Amino acid sequence: MNSLAAKRAAGFTLVELVVGIVVMAIALTLLTSVFFSSAGRSVEPILQIRAAEFGQALMGEVLSKKFDHLTPEGGVPACTACTASGAFGPDGGENRLQYNDVDDYHSYCGDPGDLADNVDVVDARNETPPNLAGYKMKVCVNYDNFDGGGTANINGKLIRVFIYPPAGAGLSDPIVFSAYKGNY
Repeated sequence: MNSLAAKRAAGFTLVELVVGIVVMAIALTLLTSVFFSSAGRSVEPILQIRAAEFGQALMGEVLSKKFDHLTPEGGVPACTACTASGAFGPDGGENRLQYNDVDDYHSYCGDPGDLADNVDVVDARNETPPNLAGYKMKVCVNYDNFDGGGTANINGKLIRVFIYPPAGAGLSDPIVFSAYKGNY
């Protein structure tokens, strides 16, 4: 074997090492960008779960109330002179601890399409739970037309709870819960 062949068999040239380092640098840059971007998204499920848990709890709170403030305890007989849809909201000077019917929660609605109209998530004591700081909510109540005919059915109220994750969390759509409360 000649001396040139012996040198090539012994190792890499400087050019080969530089090319190898550049290829490794590019590969590591691409891999770390993939891993770090997924690490940022890994918090999204936690934010969604918190929003869903609070939304379910809030919907349960709303559904535990009477159909209308004129509905007797137990719901029987059904309310015949129920609140007009334009009068939804707290009756008189009620605060959330005193809410007694589902349409009292409509005070948290505002304009459903306006994100700036959301209110901070608060519990029944009007306090923001520590793990829900930055979340926003809306609760909208209205008579619904079950048949789609355009006429409001005063025997059923549609309740929609919207929970918005914190701004900058990468989640823009609210988690929405809907339920009906019947007049029976």
